[in-house]
Amino acid sequence: MKTLNLIALAVMLALTPACVINHGDYTVLSSKLVDTKDFDLSKAERARGVVGEDYVEIIIFFPFGKLNPTVEGALDAALSQHGGDLMTDVTLEYFSWYIPLIYGREGWRVKGDVVRTRER
Repeated sequence: MKTLNLIALAVMLALTPACVINHGDYTVLSSKLVDTKDFDLSKAERARGVVGEDYVEIIIFFPFGKLNPTVEGALDAALSQHGGDLMTDVTLEYFSWYIPLIYGREGWRVKGDVVRTRER
């Protein structure tokens, strides 16, 4: 019986489709109006390794939550974590995975450093 459970688990994992597509690496990325004319970005304080996601969860076949995840939503999620208004050294990814007829998730993910250019 234990062997049968392990085989069933292996088959389920083999049938789980998943992908991550890298849509690029960006030096600076923002969803807000930012004036960097008099701002020295190289000396700015930054929160490193921040991850922001905007995604939809899929249960059986039905999406729950936001129906159309966006890059802007993922970027805003990352910026709000540290009160910043732009990100540097950003990696942008689209991800998707689904266990058939059970659960899945798809959306956008940004990873990078959050910088605040405005005064608090």
